[in-house]
Amino acid sequence: MSMHGMVLGKGVASWRRAALAWTLVGAACSGDSGGDTTGQATLSGTTTAMATTTSTSAGSSSSTTDDPTTGSTSTGSSTTAAESTSTGSSTTAADPVCGDGVVDAGEECDAGADNSDMGACTSACKNAVCGDGLVGPGEACDDANTDDGDACTNACALASCGDGVIQAGEACDDGNADDTDACLSTCVAATCGDGAVQAGVETCDDGNADETDTCTTLCKAPSCSDALKSGSESDVDCGGSCMACGLGGLCVDGGDCESGFCGGGTCKVAASCAALKTADPNAVSGVYTIDPDGMGGEAAYGVYCDMTTDGGGWTLVLNLDTSDGHVMWWGHALWTDSNTYGSAETAMTEDHVSAGWHNLGGGKEVLVLVHQEGATKGWKSFNKVTTDPMIVHLKGGDNVLIGSQKNSDVAGLWTQERLVRLSTNLYGNHCWQQGGLCTSGNQGSPDGDRIGSHEAIPSDNVGGGLGNWHDMNYCCNANYGSGKSCNGSAIRTASEAQAGWAPCYGGQGHFGTDTLVPSTNTCSNTTCAQANWSLKNGVDYDYAIMIR
Repeated sequence: MSMHGMVLGKGVASWRRAALAWTLVGAACSGDSGGDTTGQATLSGTTTAMATTTSTSAGSSSSTTDDPTTGSTSTGSSTTAAESTSTGSSTTAADPVCGDGVVDAGEECDAGADNSDMGACTSACKNAVCGDGLVGPGEACDDANTDDGDACTNACALASCGDGVIQAGEACDDGNADDTDACLSTCVAATCGDGAVQAGVETCDDGNADETDTCTTLCKAPSCSDALKSGSESDVDCGGSCMACGLGGLCVDGGDCESGFCGGGTCKVAASCAALKTADPNAVSGVYTIDPDGMGGEAAYGVYCDMTTDGGGWTLVLNLDTSDGHVMWWGHALWTDSNTYGSAETAMTEDHVSAGWHNLGGGKEVLVLVHQEGATKGWKSFNKVTTDPMIVHLKGGDNVLIGSQKNSDVAGLWTQERLVRLSTNLYGNHCWQQGGLCTSGNQGSPDGDRIGSHEAIPSDNVGGGLGNWHDMNYCCNANYGSGKSCNGSAIRTASEAQAGWAPCYGGQGHFGTDTLVPSTNTCSNTTCAQANWSLKNGVDYDYAIMIR
């Protein structure tokens, strides 16, 4: 064989081995599919061969090779050519893809046709997870971000109050339903007025702005120092159950005011006790402030008001305490000099002359009250003939009519008391000038009372009145306002309140212990150092004069 033939033979053999290798590779890839496969292969070189391979399910194969160079045909168990056809149960497999039901390399899952962006395995063959931007099983939302404050939380749940995460529109979110802590179950910060009592901070919270109920807008019970008009108060921290309000403070009634008077909803100073009673029908007896002449005149002053006797509203202007050591007898200057004496606080237990004695005008009634240190024993009221202050009646001369009888309650009085029990008309300066013309006694020796009546001093001067000086000419060389000449021999009855002359003269004596000089019941003109024809009767009646 020539060298050329050897080389050619080796080349053909090498080609055949290559073709066989390709055929075996193809068979291995086809597996047991039983299909036919036809392929074409081209080898680089100087030799080209066409081969046909037929494969059967029995695993045998036949191969025919055409050698274009030699023109020979070979038949055996394998045939390889650049173009190959295979027939049988095995075919060459396609490339792997997501959705083929097989978890291939790079895939986390593959459920085939069940892959879904709403399922456990997504259409990208990825396991569904919160944050992937797809709303998967068990997720209410998925916005693929890490912002826990937007509408979709990092747990892929729709934002809601109570989830423990503060979202837009929420002031807080503590994830609980406890309305007593700092964050309400509505995700609103706890504040006074929200209707929930915050533990350790608020004592109450009724959720309203009503300061008059049991819980204020401070979420505390009303108090007299909370700087609010709260509870029963009529103004800020005063009135109602708190201390009384000063002038100008708001009020509902006089009980809200220091002055005791509420006029037009404002604390004012009343003109009289009658005005106080009208403004507050429930006002009680006691000391109040009045200002009869209003702004610009005399200063306001305290008075005792009787709010019960004969309908109440009486302003006390004078009290004679017949046993306090101070003697308001006839000659005392206080009856006419416009000065005051004592205080309103002790007006019913000591002698007292109020500023109202000289400046309380407008009164239409006068009350004479018999009492013992403030305990009422009896009384009589009179309709005044004028509305002048009481001092005017005392400066008007002899027997000035003050008023006529109106009402009375005398059942509890001692039967020998005459002024209140018997009087039908009340006079100022009774009989002090006219003497016997008034009492049928000695015209030259008048018997007078600053406050008296014809019935109280009948004939022979055995009656009584207030501010006494009987037989005024017996003045011991001192003129005490009678205008008569003193005979200089004695002082007779000179007490604050009298029921009559001394028992030695057939009378009932004087009330209390207060007389200008000691009383002796001597019924004789023996000395100026004692009150002759006078004696204490043992009854301690006191007298108050009041105006309404």
